[in-house]
Amino acid sequence: MQRQAETIGKRWDYCADGYDAIVQNEFAEDLAEKWSEILKNHAPCEKGKVLDIGTGPGFFAVLMGRMGWQVTGIDCSEKMVETAARNAGKAGVHAEFYQMDNHQLDFPEDTFDYIICRNVTWILYDPEKAFAEWKRVLKPGGRILYFDANWHIAGDEAYREAVKRDEEEYRRLYGEPENTYTGDADTDEAFDKVLYFKEVLRPEWDEIHLPELGYGKIQVIPRVNEQVYSEKKKLLYRSIPMFLVRADKPEE
Repeated sequence: MQRQAETIGKRWDYCADGYDAIVQNEFAEDLAEKWSEILKNHAPCEKGKVLDIGTGPGFFAVLMGRMGWQVTGIDCSEKMVETAARNAGKAGVHAEFYQMDNHQLDFPEDTFDYIICRNVTWILYDPEKAFAEWKRVLKPGGRILYFDANWHIAGDEAYREAVKRDEEEYRRLYGEPENTYTGDADTDEAFDKVLYFKEVLRPEWDEIHLPELGYGKIQVIPRVNEQVYSEKKKLLYRSIPMFLVRADKPEE
């Protein structure tokens, strides 16, 4: 498992600068306010301890810190952790950041009130283990909230054509879509091989497996693109729905 986490972390080291540029744009636009509202509305309590899994450049961590939460962020990429700490410092937010495999968390059980993440679950190599581990570190009555999409799924011909059409329209209006990856082909290929969800459709998987893993009060919103994307990304990802999943650890 350590080897798989290292493979994923190495790949995302090569994305840190590109993702940081995206996050800086989000802070500069009204998207930060939109995301803050969603995170607040779905929180299990007004304030408490929050874990931002796959924090990347620290976007969610900063938003939660500004709302008065006690923030911890983890990422499998060392460079992402460094970037997140720098962004939190610039924002005047106190948060703790650690490089960590999100399948094996170095926290005691019943630690956090709230676990959040965005565009992270699609890179899991053993999602059942990861979600069980997240539930372990949640307090009874605590909640996970995550956002994701079927990013690497091949899909059928109609799906591929729709994505291609959106990309072509984006290029015509805005130029080439941003590519945050700056690494070598071998690293990207090794990363692709460990992805569990490469051929698994979601959020259908989540609706089936989260109850089996002991989560309750599960809520799934199949598409939130219009609420959380800039106008450019609404076009680029028009045919790739970003979904929201919320689930609670039952009270003892």
